[in-house]
Amino acid sequence: MENKQLNDIKVIMHNQFEGIGKKIDNEYYIPYSLIENGYRTEKEWLGRDNTLKIHVTKAKVSTIDKYDYKGNYLRHEKNRVENWNIEFDKNGIPKTKYSFGTYYNPSTIAHYGLQHYSLYLINNDVQSKEKFLKVANWFIENQDKRGGWAYQFNLHFYPTRLEEIKAPWYSAIGLGMALSVLSRASYLTKEAKYKDMALKCIDIFQTPSTKNGILSKFENKFFFFEECPTDPPSFILNGFMFSLIGLYDLHQVTKNQQTLMLYNLGIASLKRMIPLYDLGNRTAYDLTHYTTDGGYPNVAKWGYHITHIHLLEAINSIEKDKKLQETLVRWKGYLLGKCKLTP
Repeated sequence: MENKQLNDIKVIMHNQFEGIGKKIDNEYYIPYSLIENGYRTEKEWLGRDNTLKIHVTKAKVSTIDKYDYKGNYLRHEKNRVENWNIEFDKNGIPKTKYSFGTYYNPSTIAHYGLQHYSLYLINNDVQSKEKFLKVANWFIENQDKRGGWAYQFNLHFYPTRLEEIKAPWYSAIGLGMALSVLSRASYLTKEAKYKDMALKCIDIFQTPSTKNGILSKFENKFFFFEECPTDPPSFILNGFMFSLIGLYDLHQVTKNQQTLMLYNLGIASLKRMIPLYDLGNRTAYDLTHYTTDGGYPNVAKWGYHITHIHLLEAINSIEKDKKLQETLVRWKGYLLGKCKLTP
């Protein structure tokens, strides 16, 4: 057997990280910690197989083949809102704990309700059904005069780029998810009050974000529903898609044409704007690099990238659009380290 020459070597990555590796003949071996720091990878050690797996992320996508307005909500049975940074009020409604106080967050409340709706469908668990309806009734009881559920705290979404949002303010994600809750409650209970109350918030979708609504326009033409009503618009992708799903759900239970119109306008915007969020190896969280002097994209964390995939997959199971499908293939590929390079 041939003796191989083995030498210690210094390894420098990106002129920032240093370590000691090995040179064995003409091959180089470097500590995994350098790769982990230099390329922000994640490791998976399979001791039984004596195997090290390296991923750009270990986060997984849950396939959503066919979205159903009365069915499981985006695989939310996998959610565990109970483990989020929350506390429950005396009625069992979650309140979100922030560094500046504890508040009702309509989106968090809806996540909790839709989690238990999805669990109820799977397990036929009466407690999950009760928790879901408790949330649906919270939305009925706490709807304001404009038909919405305003956030009651000031928010600095992006302090270095945008001014603070002053309370009270509405969010596309809070409104959209509330519509998904109320639509399912209407279907589950056969009570019209849920869908009737949901329809009351449609005016906020048509009110400019600069006038305490959630509507902005991309290229002065394409309707966009803002998660954070900033000026200039921030165009946050996940909140927008949550709102489209909510509008779709509400139309399915009401057949209201105004709701359908807003959904279709939003879909046209999504198809126009979706390429702007594609960074070639991940997605952008928003478009503040375009609307402000930020200069660089606000790159979505992997968890949000996967949320983008789930939402887009749900929407495209409805739309069946070729370009959106191509986008989904690319975005799933980014989870495997694939990236788009210039030919």
